[in-house]
Amino acid sequence: MKLPATRVAVLDAVALSRQMMEHMPRLSAWAERQRISSFPPAFPAVTCTAQSSYITGLSPEEHAIPGNGWYNRNMSEVQFWKQSNKLVQGPRIWEKLKNLYGPSFTCAKLFWWYNMYSTADWSITPRPMYPADGRKIFDIYTQPMDLRETIKRDLGEFPFPTFWGPMAGIGATQWIVDSVRWIEQKYRPNLNLVYLPYLDYDLQKFGPSSGEAAKAARTMDDLLCDLIDFLEREGVTPIVVSEYGISDVSRTVALNRLFRERGWITVKPELGTEMLDGGASKAFAVADHQVAQIYVNDPSVREEVKALLSTTPGVEEIRETDFSGLNPAACERLPDFTAVAAPDTWFTYYYWTDDAKAPDFARCVDIHRKPGYDPAEMFFDPALSFPMLHAALFLLKKKLGFRALMKVIPLNGDQVKGSHGRDNVPDSQQPVFIGPAGLPEVHSPRDVHEAILAAFASGCQ
Repeated sequence: MKLPATRVAVLDAVALSRQMMEHMPRLSAWAERQRISSFPPAFPAVTCTAQSSYITGLSPEEHAIPGNGWYNRNMSEVQFWKQSNKLVQGPRIWEKLKNLYGPSFTCAKLFWWYNMYSTADWSITPRPMYPADGRKIFDIYTQPMDLRETIKRDLGEFPFPTFWGPMAGIGATQWIVDSVRWIEQKYRPNLNLVYLPYLDYDLQKFGPSSGEAAKAARTMDDLLCDLIDFLEREGVTPIVVSEYGISDVSRTVALNRLFRERGWITVKPELGTEMLDGGASKAFAVADHQVAQIYVNDPSVREEVKALLSTTPGVEEIRETDFSGLNPAACERLPDFTAVAAPDTWFTYYYWTDDAKAPDFARCVDIHRKPGYDPAEMFFDPALSFPMLHAALFLLKKKLGFRALMKVIPLNGDQVKGSHGRDNVPDSQQPVFIGPAGLPEVHSPRDVHEAILAAFASGCQ
């Protein structure tokens, strides 16, 4: 079998939409020479679900990734931002291409999610180290394993604080772009899957209509188009895609607090705080941006839960899951209901009613322990007079060997001005696909998968 004549890099520019492209003259000019499509996003329109649909060409019910996190019914645990590629059901796009073009076909997977233990040839993903003494040491995980030290020697440490949290910014995305160049020059993969998150931050913080969002779009324009120029010089065909657009939001809904008022939520007291006990709760919500997965453990309250959701301000729609014919992984993870927020609303995970009893992780950047997504992690608590001093004291305590928590995150989502997750959004806020003019037009997440495959079908060498 012969390798395809073209090599392709798929650049996942998170939160890119036609609305943002109005502030991106270089990308807009490049797109005029390509084929550009806007399309309804995956549902829910969140990173892990969308990427899994692009990678497999399957629906969430088929690939079994219903969000960035879910309630694991067998474990009775909410699990967010897990990283094993084995969680995704179905053949991956690079596996299909290897079957077509032989084992010499290679794929690099740079910071796309579910990037550990995949069958890609080279992968890099954020992965802190967690020593037994309670420390969290920023790092990356790579396959092959020795790639980790080699790339860090050449590019420096991955700037983890700029990847997520109050310091989120351009640094992490710049490092990823540098890693693309590094991988290309050393290995020249046939397919390179690249995750570029920078645009997502300021759009969620300030909203897509803000001046800050426009400035971020202009910065991303240069970073992205410099990478496109580099790839084209190397003979690589760039494809630009996004997972969702961002909508302006102005209010939050804490469904778990409403459920708690009805007596459906069970909390476990721990050291003066309250922990959500999903396994013991009659019903609870796993919040994920503008969608909330509703799990009902007690069938006797099912209709009451549905009735409450239908009358809750800010809840626009309730979708019931049809479990018939689903694979076991999907049945284990998918919710009984999915609540969809109104366009100006997003869901918080909060379940406590007294901030003094909030769990210790609530005021921290802690994406794995929280039973829901928390965009407030991008802000310092405005009640703190000198938040950077708090952060510096935390780091000093860590260096001295003391246990400490960097408790600088606010306990409400009032500052968040942008969100996503809905699939019924204006065309200007839909994700986009930009690729060679000869590719088929993209109308759905499944079409993204097919278009990437089609990019290799133009000829062989």
